[in-house]
Amino acid sequence: MSKSAASSETPEGGAAAGIPVRQLGQAAREVWYRSPLYSLSLGGRPPAAFLAVAPDPWPGDAARAEALLSGRLMVAGRTANLAPDPWHRPGADPLWLAGLHAFDWLRDLRDHGGTDGARLALRGVEDWVAANRSWSPIAWRDDVLAARVVNWVRHYDFLAAEAPSDFTARFVDSLARQRRHLERRLGQAANGAHGLALLKAAIVLDAAFVRGDQNRERRLARTTTRLAAALPRIVLPDGTVADRNPQAQLAALRDLIDIRSVLVSAERPAPAALQDAIDRAAPMLRFLRHGDGGLALFNGADAGDPAAIDLVLARSGNGARAPADAPQGAFVRLAAGPALVLIDAGAPPGKGLDLETHAGTLSVEFSVGAERVFGNCGAYAGLSDDWRYMMRYTAAHATAIIADTNSSELIQGGGLEYPASNVHATRAEQDGATWLEASHDGYRSLFGVTHKRRLWLAADGADLRGEDMLVGSDGKPVKPAASGRKFAIRFHLHPDVKASLAQSGASALLRLPSGQGWKVRASGATMTLAESVWLGDGHRTRRTAQIALVGGLGPDGAKVKWAFTKVEG
Repeated sequence: MSKSAASSETPEGGAAAGIPVRQLGQAAREVWYRSPLYSLSLGGRPPAAFLAVAPDPWPGDAARAEALLSGRLMVAGRTANLAPDPWHRPGADPLWLAGLHAFDWLRDLRDHGGTDGARLALRGVEDWVAANRSWSPIAWRDDVLAARVVNWVRHYDFLAAEAPSDFTARFVDSLARQRRHLERRLGQAANGAHGLALLKAAIVLDAAFVRGDQNRERRLARTTTRLAAALPRIVLPDGTVADRNPQAQLAALRDLIDIRSVLVSAERPAPAALQDAIDRAAPMLRFLRHGDGGLALFNGADAGDPAAIDLVLARSGNGARAPADAPQGAFVRLAAGPALVLIDAGAPPGKGLDLETHAGTLSVEFSVGAERVFGNCGAYAGLSDDWRYMMRYTAAHATAIIADTNSSELIQGGGLEYPASNVHATRAEQDGATWLEASHDGYRSLFGVTHKRRLWLAADGADLRGEDMLVGSDGKPVKPAASGRKFAIRFHLHPDVKASLAQSGASALLRLPSGQGWKVRASGATMTLAESVWLGDGHRTRRTAQIALVGGLGPDGAKVKWAFTKVEG
């Protein structure tokens, strides 16, 4: 998969025009944030009292704690030494640096126990306060700041156990400065998981500062009201988080649970919309899981840790089963026997929520029991911007692509221009079998083509059939520029699945780790077996294979039929 998968036929005013506008706005804000005047504006009268609300309930990691005590921080598969001064180290991995500044590692030291861990945690907070009084791009980035202040407040008792008498004053003063910056950023935050994380941080801080202060009582009430107003836009009526990203779904549900516990701890009323959002989001998280307990790889998600997902669901207090449909989130779930098919059958999210969105409209993931068979490549979490960009391509998804052109135009650095629209899907069920008819017009402007996809899953889950049609939009022939163009329908296999192509080239045999076999057949295109990658665990790139059905568009487009059928014995 090469960078040629990006569209070379960029409509006027597309990605090239979009990048400078976003960059200029961000650059202008950074100039102001870096100025001495902005640093002065963060000062003010510190809160008169501090309340340690709702201690952090999430488990730490013993291996990470041991590494920390030996002077190394492990973040997202990356390990680096803490000494010398780690906060502003030139050339540091940005993901590692963000993890350092977010202070999620406090729970690792807390669960390790002992005074050495408490002293190291305290020293880390005090060093941060001394070294980061002024704004800097990573330390004060929205998501990093939000995570840090929550971790500090909810680990206060752990930090204070070894702290000198003047620690609390410095600690609270720093939190107040960060709260003032956070207030200014709340207006910039889009809906979705990102905006919810910022609202959670604001509520945690306001609850911590509220005791005996009527002004802060009013501020907490305003922030809680703000949350209640935002929740219907963050969690859609069917429970899907507006980002349409399963990993964002998990993060948002966890944040909702945390907000509920903080308000209970602070003895403040929680809005009814909060519990309602939890009760809608938890079943939808179950909807987006495969049989192995991990998440589907849509729109920047990785599979995640099944045990951590189980814990979040348990603490939600909602045991409702996954719903049958997701009409607002526009994901479709076909389940029969041990087989599960998950489909991204919706338009990409709107501006502000599309920074991590992939051009994977109508992509499909297929698993049997606890074994994944095929799906999308996943999201790249390393340093290479090119790799991160390429994993958003349509070619990195189990769907159809025309002329190596993305179905939604991607902006390098994040976001979409000209996203696939007019996405329609209809699901039906009869005698235990389920099927789907879906379409999108992401290729209409360039090629005059609509992609129509039909899927059918047998009642026993042993037969998955599909039909992909690339046809002229609105009943018209495809554009002359499209005739003869190559298309491909891809199925990126899980790396534990072994594939072999028949000598005839008309079929392939898949062997799952359990030894179960599946036969793949197709007509209307040439079946090939090629290299691919899988990034489902979020930290490493694994080599795998893909089955690609390749052909050329005619004046009437193309029709390809395919099937994955279980091989008995």
